[in-house]
Amino acid sequence: MTAFIRRFLATPTIEQLTRIEQIAIVDATPRSPVTGVGTGMLMLVGEFEDGPFNEPTEVFGENDEATKFGGFGYKYGSLVSQNPCARVHLGENWNGNAFIQAKFLRPPRKVCVRVDTRVGNVQLRPLASLRTALGPFALAVGQQLTVAPDGGAGVTTTAIAATAATRDGIAFPGAGNNSEFVGGEQIGITIDDNPEVIVTFQAADQTAAQVAARINGFIGYAGASTILAGTGVRIAGVVLGTSGEVTLRNVSGTPLTNIGHTAGSTAGTGNVANLAAVTAAEVAALVNALAGVDAIVDADGRVVVYSPTVATGSINVTAGAMATALGLLAGTTVVANVGEAAVIPAGTRVRTAGGAEWVVMQTISVPAGTVANPNPAFYSAPIRPALDNGTALAAVAGTITTLVDIPRGRMFSVTNADNVSAALSESAIDLAYEAAFAATVDTTKVTREASVSLSARRSTVVNRAGRTNAITASAEGNFGRKFHARIAFGRTQSQAIADVADATQFASDRVFCTYLGMAIRVPEIAVLGSAGGTGFTDDGVVLVGANGALAYINAALPPEENPGQDTGLLSFVLGLEGVIPTGATSPQQLTLESYEAFKAAGLCVPRVDQRAVVAFQSEVTTSQEDGRKTQKRRKMADFIQDTIAILLLPYSKKLATEAREAGIDSKLNALLRGLESKNDPDRARIRTQKMTNTTAQNPTFADRGISSRKVQVGLLNSLDTFLVETEIGEGVVITRDS
Repeated sequence: MTAFIRRFLATPTIEQLTRIEQIAIVDATPRSPVTGVGTGMLMLVGEFEDGPFNEPTEVFGENDEATKFGGFGYKYGSLVSQNPCARVHLGENWNGNAFIQAKFLRPPRKVCVRVDTRVGNVQLRPLASLRTALGPFALAVGQQLTVAPDGGAGVTTTAIAATAATRDGIAFPGAGNNSEFVGGEQIGITIDDNPEVIVTFQAADQTAAQVAARINGFIGYAGASTILAGTGVRIAGVVLGTSGEVTLRNVSGTPLTNIGHTAGSTAGTGNVANLAAVTAAEVAALVNALAGVDAIVDADGRVVVYSPTVATGSINVTAGAMATALGLLAGTTVVANVGEAAVIPAGTRVRTAGGAEWVVMQTISVPAGTVANPNPAFYSAPIRPALDNGTALAAVAGTITTLVDIPRGRMFSVTNADNVSAALSESAIDLAYEAAFAATVDTTKVTREASVSLSARRSTVVNRAGRTNAITASAEGNFGRKFHARIAFGRTQSQAIADVADATQFASDRVFCTYLGMAIRVPEIAVLGSAGGTGFTDDGVVLVGANGALAYINAALPPEENPGQDTGLLSFVLGLEGVIPTGATSPQQLTLESYEAFKAAGLCVPRVDQRAVVAFQSEVTTSQEDGRKTQKRRKMADFIQDTIAILLLPYSKKLATEAREAGIDSKLNALLRGLESKNDPDRARIRTQKMTNTTAQNPTFADRGISSRKVQVGLLNSLDTFLVETEIGEGVVITRDS
């Protein structure tokens, strides 16, 4: 950018014009109100679950936003919507939660600015660790794992033990150790977790060998065998380990007695449930019984074997059959800062010994550490209270020591080197929002193109910050910006009108203020229902600010359109907030006179029309200055002024030749004539226009390097009011035109 874009409300002096190379735009107040709306990028300032702080970032659709800034809360195992941010502030649920406040808003372009609401930081230190392959694992009886921690002697796990479930009978009690079956006797056999099999015996099944053969024919494998010198039967399961089981029952009569058995179940034995499918948790339990070595199961379901010694820890696994079966790197010493890549996701929980809990606020990608390029001693992670409702207590340095959720790839220790503060006060949160807004004025950031701004949090301070930001950003080289504010929930009509009169929060044609909340249904809330706690509802219906909907419309519609029309964009709105005045038992009723008062006060208030369509009634700004009271005028003025500025930028600091002066005139005329569209009136976006080269009228301008133009644009009116005169009755006399 070779010139600054500046805006003035009156023609600047020559001293102002020559102070710096610039494109000076005079936003003169028109003699009478004009109409029109702008368009552009929506800038959302709020609290997210992940992503950079105070760094404006454009997102391209829901998936991209979820990747960069997270969704609603976090997922732990199968549990979703856990520990969401900004549950309640200033008495309003989700006041600050960007996901909820912007749910269903799909502007053409969107830039997110995350507010930094951390209460402190924790240090996550990589530990010396090795990770297994993905289980379950096929092991063998007697296998052991030997691990040497911190350069010491190796320690060895208990040997793997596993036997199948077995039920042994006594010798057949019949004459000659025969079953004395007559044929048709039945027993039920359940092997491990398979369905029950009904075994039907025949009269020929007399000896133990004959009975075992009959059973094997039904169960499909050689599970039955003879014992006691061929006078009894053993029935064994398949699974080796404690999950194996053999269950017997009589189906008809008492045939089990005939073969020396009783009804009942017997389980397998050992220190694993299934030798052929040993779980990661079972392997971790074996390792955790060792001195100086720990093991956990990470988010991928792999076993991480590690030394708990910080910084100087090391670990070495001795080569062997079990190490091979687990897929562990054997025979190599691994130190704390060397290991495979890992990801510590946002939402990772950390705790004190007393159970107080916080969540890591940003995803941390830890690259693979090598001997030549080891990982740093620790990674600093910002944290906030897991239950973000303003009630969390502080934590003294060194008391956060438990890492609840294990990252993928590596093991880390956690501690807080400094004190962690209690939950942020409302004033502290306001300060954080002010810092986030301040980061959006820089013309090198993507927010330079944001013409519509919205805050997920409502407070007096935030409204002031949004107003100041819109005015400052517009004046200092960004595209013309409009802040969409709202009145607090629960305020009556008269209170809302009194609130918007506060000039420090509003009173600008760059501030559009709404009143009344909008009810929407959020599936992510409904999935938990009221069991989710504060802010959750069984049906997922919550109240959000109407300023979000207005910002969405103003960003999505073409600049010449009135945001108060039926756009079809608000189909997600279920209804409007019903405010019950103090002492009343039913919601206030908003009448024609109410909306007239709202318009006069500068409030853009939604209503439900006769067709049950939700739309905004009057698209006013909060300015009380004649000529600056409508959103259409402000947005269309920005649209035209910003476009002119972009057209002029390539000419900045070039020689003032006649050809360049003519080129400027040609470009501006082409823009304005295109908007006027005289040859195709249906495509007209303005009513009339005129561009005059005024450089010659100001001789001193040319001498000082100032090239001036005067642009006048008459905007098209929207169909705000209809007048229909009717005369209906029996005595009506109609004169026909001849």
